[in-house]
Amino acid sequence: ERPVGSSGEMIDLGAGDGLITKTLAPFYSDVYVTEASTTMRWALKKRGFRVLEINRWSEKQYDAVYCLNLLDRCDEPLTILQQIKTTLKPGGKVIIAIVLPVHQYVESKYPNHLPKQWLPIKGCTFEEQSNSFINDVLHPAGFTVEKWTRLPYLCEGDIQQAYYWLDDAVFIAKINS
Repeated sequence: ERPVGSSGEMIDLGAGDGLITKTLAPFYSDVYVTEASTTMRWALKKRGFRVLEINRWSEKQYDAVYCLNLLDRCDEPLTILQQIKTTLKPGGKVIIAIVLPVHQYVESKYPNHLPKQWLPIKGCTFEEQSNSFINDVLHPAGFTVEKWTRLPYLCEGDIQQAYYWLDDAVFIAKINS
């Protein structure tokens, strides 16, 4: 396996304000980002990142694809997983973070905020849903999980609470051999 290092290409899908991307960037020679929010796209460009259109990012190949807290917030998560699979270079890795227990919510023009595609995650607890995410989402999408962990995720709050403490499951995966 080829180690991912300062000579590789990475993309951060749904990079937000780019703070995490900024931390990852020194390990790669080429860094790309996508973001749906116009304000965040502007901030990413201001930080010097190459911002790709969300409907064009899959035209390239990457050594690493970061998909951090995006799958439960996008309209077509299963399509994104298939695009990731086709864009990974041989030996490439995908790093996925998802809040569990999952609650899909899409910030969109539609008032119900429901996605077009549902992640087929079963169970109620973090442990049950982690297992289901691996077996019912990642494996059928063509990925093998190499490592995973549970991490705290502090999320911006709302009118009722300043922030929320959530549980993130973070997976490092490769394409099935």
